[in-house]
Amino acid sequence: MKIKVKPQDFIVEEICDYQLTNRGEYAIYQLNKESWDTFDLLDYLSRKYHLKNIGRAGIKDRYSHSIQYLSIKHGPKRDIQEKNFTLSYLGQSQAPITLNNLLGNKFTITIRDLAKPEIEYLKVNLEQVKKYGIINYYDEQRMGSARAHKGFIAEKLVKKHYNGALKLYLATPSKYDDSKMRKLKKHILNNWGNWQKCLLTDFDYSQLRYPLLYLNNHPKNFKGAIKTIRKDLLEMFINAYQAYLWNETVKELVKSRKIDYFKVNYGFGELYFYEEIDQTDYDYLSSLDIQAPSYKAKFTDHKIKELMDAVLQRDNLSLSKLKLDLRIKGLFFKPYARKVLMHIQDLKLLTIDQDDLYPNQYKFTLSFILDKGSYATILLKRISHL
Repeated sequence: MKIKVKPQDFIVEEICDYQLTNRGEYAIYQLNKESWDTFDLLDYLSRKYHLKNIGRAGIKDRYSHSIQYLSIKHGPKRDIQEKNFTLSYLGQSQAPITLNNLLGNKFTITIRDLAKPEIEYLKVNLEQVKKYGIINYYDEQRMGSARAHKGFIAEKLVKKHYNGALKLYLATPSKYDDSKMRKLKKHILNNWGNWQKCLLTDFDYSQLRYPLLYLNNHPKNFKGAIKTIRKDLLEMFINAYQAYLWNETVKELVKSRKIDYFKVNYGFGELYFYEEIDQTDYDYLSSLDIQAPSYKAKFTDHKIKELMDAVLQRDNLSLSKLKLDLRIKGLFFKPYARKVLMHIQDLKLLTIDQDDLYPNQYKFTLSFILDKGSYATILLKRISHL
């Protein structure tokens, strides 16, 4: 059983609400991309085409064919096309594209290299998901800024371990890094502290160059170097840690209610799923929102607060300690709410065909719509259970 064998096997299209007008200072674009991480592509567009104030709704990883929407203040009224991406000009708007414009995402996904018995399991699991729902976990893409078994950057920022946070960001490869970025990070690690030598390569440093340039002039000011990192990236570090803590809290909730569950491995441990669930537990979970870990978080169910604090205690933290000392306006652990059960619309099995890439095997294509913030790969982890 394989997914994302090629980009067209994993198609995701943003469902965005935006208004085009005859006038407006924001140019609106549709972005089609493959083999590009959203942040890296935005940084590339900014540098090569001297574009500023690029607005986006969502983040899409490089291992997909993704269709998303961007705004650029005073952007060019033309298309931009290069290898692996096309930016198509749609018109003007009086407002930028932000996360608030994103309504959801439509997915068309092909699962490959399937034997006939696996197809039958997939069918059964799809019906269970339709009937009993699925827990709305964050998947490891959300935690891509973390380094499995090495720690979370935001955890180190809370503890004021700025040198350690920078080493994770600048010199510790992630599974999502390509070979060039891995080689660059190894070079930085081998020369850690010699900032001038860290910069003496022909690599494209992309977003890594800003803290390194700062450290070259302020060799010991790790906190100052942290503050040169783009605010949206720092927010991503916070969100990654919050996502992990949220997942762990929901797992503890599942155990506390004695729900019969099975385990599925992911990049940061295990996730707990169920096949069936009684009506009482379903009604409780389907009505429940849990806020992201934050010193400002509020809980209608005190049990959940206790579970979240117990999870944080593993890292010698608590909700009240989730604070930063960076003094960057608007940068803090925000207590946004997340539904415990995933809302899945139009879940359909489209085709079952002979696999053109794997002889004597089958491929299975399905489509569905998820609310923003929900992960198609979580649904795939659930239905792939044999």
